[in-house]
Order: sequence, then C-alpha cells, then structure tokens
Amino acid sequence: MKKAFPIDHAVPISKAVRAGDFVFTSAFGPWLFDPRDVTFDEHGNILSDGSSHGSMPFDEQVHRTFDFIKAALAVAGCTLDDVVNSECWLSDARDFVAFNAIYKTYFKDAPPVRSIFPMKFMFNCRVEMKVVAYKPAAG
Repeated sequence: MKKAFPIDHAVPISKAVRAGDFVFTSAFGPWLFDPRDVTFDEHGNILSDGSSHGSMPFDEQVHRTFDFIKAALAVAGCTLDDVVNSECWLSDARDFVAFNAIYKTYFKDAPPVRSIFPMKFMFNCRVEMKVVAYKPAAG
C-alpha cells in the first residue's frame, strides 16, 4: 500500500508518503519558497529566495523546520515518536553544536539514527531535514 499526501505548493512534491508501515517525509527547511522567485548572481550563487526570511536566527530556523516535519508526519498519522531515521543538512558546519542542542529536545527518549551533512541549499536557509517513521498501518 502506498499513499501520498501532496503539498499544495509551487514544487511538485508530497509532504509525506506512506509505504506500508513506513512514512517518508520530503526534506523541509524553515520556510517554503517558490523556485521561480529565486535570483542568482553570474556564478550561480543565490542572491535571494524571494522569501525575505534569510536573516532568521538559526535556532528559529531549526524549530520551524521541526514544525514542518511534525505537520508532514501528522497527515500520515505519525509523530516524532515514530521516527526511526533522520537526515539533516546544515549550510554551515559551525552550527552543528547548536543544532544538536535543539535536536535532542525533540528526541529525548530513544532518538532515531541520524545522518548529518554540510550542504549548499537552493534557498537562503541554514538547515533542512527529512525523516522516516515506522508505524504499522491500520487494518
């Protein structure tokens, strides 16, 4: 059984997809953006993602990213307690310690396995995340 929960946005993705007993989320950052609004310099570096959120403090970006992840899990009947795997990306490796401090407040007991990578994003954020949850499907 596969069920997609599409997102109503400019990007053709689903918030989450349930495949049997597993739920996969898309990668989320702290805000949504429309790729048509992104502007670049002559070297392909992002000048603006059109959102005006680029100056948002890192800790707020992480909490807002978790809000998107929680909402994506919820449409598929899951919570953070069901997460078994997370993949995280930071635009600046110096944010690793601060990220861990916030991350552990969301996964207090039995945290999921995790991978974390440095990344240059398609918009002006400093963090992105996606998760896989395990929760047996009803019926």
